[in-house]
Amino acid sequence: MVTSILAVMEKVAELFLMIGVGVVCFRGKMITRRGVAQLTTLLLYVVAPCLIVSSFTGEEQAISPAELGMAFVLAILAHVLAIGMSWLFFRRQSRERQKVLRFAMIYSNTGFMGMPLVQAVVGEEGVVYASVFIAVFNVFAWTHGFGLMSGGERSSLKKILLNPGVLALLIGLPFFFTGWKLPPLLQVPVDSFSALNTPLAMVVIGCNIAQIRFREMFQESAVFGLSALRLLLVPAVFFGVAWLCRPAPSLLLSCIIQASAPVAANTVLFATQFGADSRLAAKAVAVTTLLSILTMPVFVVAGQAAGNLL
Repeated sequence: MVTSILAVMEKVAELFLMIGVGVVCFRGKMITRRGVAQLTTLLLYVVAPCLIVSSFTGEEQAISPAELGMAFVLAILAHVLAIGMSWLFFRRQSRERQKVLRFAMIYSNTGFMGMPLVQAVVGEEGVVYASVFIAVFNVFAWTHGFGLMSGGERSSLKKILLNPGVLALLIGLPFFFTGWKLPPLLQVPVDSFSALNTPLAMVVIGCNIAQIRFREMFQESAVFGLSALRLLLVPAVFFGVAWLCRPAPSLLLSCIIQASAPVAANTVLFATQFGADSRLAAKAVAVTTLLSILTMPVFVVAGQAAGNLL
């Protein structure tokens, strides 16, 4: 048990060392705010989609269609549970802050934080499951999340379907079901870009954390309550319900990692777009990311132990 905890903490520590590189690069002015935005765009529109496509077109998959279907069910369940729980909290906050805090409670950093840890702990099979979780995340974020942050405005079907994560899944699924392979001329560049996902995502997170003064992060009491909900309550409830569904151990672990990730970076993007409290959103992302080094290993080890009982 102790060995498992140390092994997982080592994986998380590796990710946080990469985050530290991002902090140093931003504080040392090697990367500017504009550079962070450009790296984020590269990550969202090129690197992450390549990782998803690569996971479906690379090695021979040992995942059955039934397991893939269960991955969709669990991903949907994770978001529905979080949405339901979010209405129980933050009632005394102002409407603008309430929107940010509820969005932050529901949506985890599946792509930037969850995917790299799934890749490190579970492997390529986990990446397939994580890709499904990210696609479901994008659909919920651009429907429910969009409406929550905008005050009721609806996102268009075009925005949902043309989201990079959803598009990549739609490209990858036919390869999964047919067994087709990309020609080497395409597979090698796709695999090469996908290899950038973990370090690039961690550097972007580090740059975003570096934009918030350390003292400011811990002066917002609501953020600590949010951290307990996002990092402990939401994943714990999902863990219990998901285990009752008796999924494959690797699927259970992949989903638990995704559900236990810190606040999604989209929280800041949506808050900025709709004139909500973007400063609060940035603090929520920064603080939960820092605290997740303590909480995510606990859920990983618990997920591994639960998987052994299935």
